[in-house]
Amino acid sequence: MRQFYIFISFLFCALTSFAQVTYNGNGNSGFGGAVGGSNMTITDNGTDITITFNRGPGTFDNEMVIYIDSRTGGFSSTVDFADPDNGDKLRRAINGAGTFAGATRSTVNFPVGMEADFAIAVNTSFGGLWELVNNASFPFISGVGNPTSNTETSFTMSFSKADIGIGVSDAIEFTFVVTYLDGFGGGGVFRSDEGYGNGLPTGNPGTSDITFTTSELYRESTTYTYNSSWSPSDPNGTSTLNDIFLITSDNAIISTNTNAKLVTVSPGAALTINSGVNLNVADALTLESVSNSYSSLIPVGTVTGTVIYNRYVNDNGPINGNDLISAPVSGQQFNTFIGNNTNILANPSGTDVLFGGFDNDNATEPYELWDETDTTPLTAGVGYRSGIDPVAGSNLVSFEGTVNTGLVEVAINQGSASILNLVGNPFPSYLDAQAFLTQNAAVLDPSAVVIYGYNDSTNGTSADDYTIISAIENNTLNIAPGQGFFVASSVVGGNLQFTTSTPDMRIISTDDDFIAGRSAISNVNINLSNATDNFITKVYFTASSGLGLDPGYDASLLGGVAPAFSLFSHLVEENMDVPFATQAIGKTDYNDTTIALGVNANMGEQLTFSIAENTMPASIEVYLDDTLTSTSTLLNAADYVLTPSEDLNGTGRFYLRFSNSALSTTDAIFDGISIYGNQTNRTISIAGQLTEGTSANVYDIQGRLVTARPLVSDSTLQTIDASNLHTGVYIVKLVNGNAVKTEKVILK
Repeated sequence: MRQFYIFISFLFCALTSFAQVTYNGNGNSGFGGAVGGSNMTITDNGTDITITFNRGPGTFDNEMVIYIDSRTGGFSSTVDFADPDNGDKLRRAINGAGTFAGATRSTVNFPVGMEADFAIAVNTSFGGLWELVNNASFPFISGVGNPTSNTETSFTMSFSKADIGIGVSDAIEFTFVVTYLDGFGGGGVFRSDEGYGNGLPTGNPGTSDITFTTSELYRESTTYTYNSSWSPSDPNGTSTLNDIFLITSDNAIISTNTNAKLVTVSPGAALTINSGVNLNVADALTLESVSNSYSSLIPVGTVTGTVIYNRYVNDNGPINGNDLISAPVSGQQFNTFIGNNTNILANPSGTDVLFGGFDNDNATEPYELWDETDTTPLTAGVGYRSGIDPVAGSNLVSFEGTVNTGLVEVAINQGSASILNLVGNPFPSYLDAQAFLTQNAAVLDPSAVVIYGYNDSTNGTSADDYTIISAIENNTLNIAPGQGFFVASSVVGGNLQFTTSTPDMRIISTDDDFIAGRSAISNVNINLSNATDNFITKVYFTASSGLGLDPGYDASLLGGVAPAFSLFSHLVEENMDVPFATQAIGKTDYNDTTIALGVNANMGEQLTFSIAENTMPASIEVYLDDTLTSTSTLLNAADYVLTPSEDLNGTGRFYLRFSNSALSTTDAIFDGISIYGNQTNRTISIAGQLTEGTSANVYDIQGRLVTARPLVSDSTLQTIDASNLHTGVYIVKLVNGNAVKTEKVILK
């Protein structure tokens, strides 16, 4: 007995679509394999049903019967069928008996839950559909079609859903089994072991009874939509291979073995397959993306079927130019990939295309251009540079292959031209950036335990064209599926690890690949700009860092190289002449710390230093000291603008200095006190009446204490010997209890 559900007409139309399902015979070959080795494809258009039969290796010499259960009621076996027309081989085949006076009957027992209502019987002479009744002639409904010869490779049978008792507004759904037999076999019929549905023995049962244990199911396609919950119902364990899944938002979970025809995951949505569970997809599981949102697939279990990731890639152009990408699935050869993606920019006069890896041994042209005939497989975890032809109609690039569900390792090294390696997310889900950095810190350069994500200067808070992800900077960002990025190798190098357990780096996220992030940690971003460009350097204040190198916190410029126009810093301590895009110092080191800034810029171009972002306490004053002009600018209040008369290269002229005005309040005890450098006798002079208990500390421009001494209260002019100090800028700090006075002096 089949139970089916009547839907309101408009709701039915919204939730269903036309289906196509292919079924395979049971593989037996008692009559040569024409049916046992065959397959059948059933399709419908909402009204009419078509069965396409593709013959197996044997010839189609006998009768095939398809028993159909499509409505309430019916028959659990053929034991009481008694159509009196014994001269009709097709009716005899449905009956399972040749005469009703002593002939042997071969009864078909249908599987539990199936009660047949109709039967199709077909041979090379005719194919028809009959209604099943007991102890009477089967009512003939219609011809359905038949093969014209026993060697015909394929033939079709067609009938309407009304022919098998399904109402106009009802969904098409039925179960069926198939037998193959000789309708004039001796005194009755002679049945083969070939058919569809489980239960037929291996070896022809002949005139013996048979019992099916399972049947095949055909159901008009149902579209299941997941938008935080399933609609119209949860398909877990109940859907069929002609159903469609649309994951439009949130994370859909497959918790038991489930079938589907098509699965589509929208940008920003996710699909997780639980451990030990298989999602069997007949056609394809497709993951979609747009420029700032990507879909995710996390198969803790398995996916059977084709997986396609349609990945957004930037145009090849002056803005948003090119992209760094990776393959989110594995196994696809490049020539197949590029053949499917003709929107990738190609050389109009050659066979090379804008796609390839990064060669860190090549100082002049590190980005490779691959040939469209190259059969090299796309490698999991490797990054590639690519770009879309600006006149192409789509920015989506299609990757097709198998999903990486285990450990992926990629070797990195320091090349002869660069310490950089172009790698990428090997999973069709977001990659936990912090877990990746923690796992791989040992093989990364200590000054660059970070991720460099390409943004083509579209991120106004970045250093050059790259967004930095570190323990403190953009630390809420993760790596999108199919996203390539740079890492800097340690001297020794080794294998980067992308893990799916302990830890599982695969996560669900809706972040863009490299949108600017914000951190709760106090920081100041200093911007250097000219008429056409800008460049950012950043300083963070954290309890986990100090004035020296802090791997995972400090981040050098990409590849440890400062571009022709750039702004960077050197470490306050342990300076290795490495240009840093980000420097992390102690949580309270903004109390009178000075950082050397490096500037690369051309002469004659107006430059502007400004604060791009400042999350420090309001009492912290940020000064830019220019030692060439002996000026100090409070950047909290004003920009510093200059036009250099010579090219600027590196450090030595500009310094970033912090002072806490809450601590440097002079109060009355420092009124009238002046501090200055005496160039004649190479001393630092402190003039004015001091109170008892005052001390003086002198710091160099790097913030290091170079000398200290107590001061007396019975003299109005005191000096500090500076004969052993080099020419440069120094900070003198007077301290008396909680009162502090700071002053910059220059020794020439």
